[in-house]
Amino acid sequence: MKIKVLLESVVVGVILAILSYHELKLPAELAAFALRRQMPDAWFSGLIVWYALFAVTGISMAIGGVACWMIYKRALTPRA
Repeated sequence: MKIKVLLESVVVGVILAILSYHELKLPAELAAFALRRQMPDAWFSGLIVWYALFAVTGISMAIGGVACWMIYKRALTPRA
């Protein structure tokens, strides 16, 4: 029972992380391009898109982890 719940919660977390990455990627890239246009001589302007995508990856992993934890916790709590 616990293995099935664990696998289901991991699958939901991974799917949600992928979906959130897909949805957050374009706005982050557009914001990075706008920032690069405003500050072309900044030290970070060459890698700003990579930094933005790294932040989006972290946020997506956090969203997936929280979703996984919530599904797992909800499935193991006894219902009244």
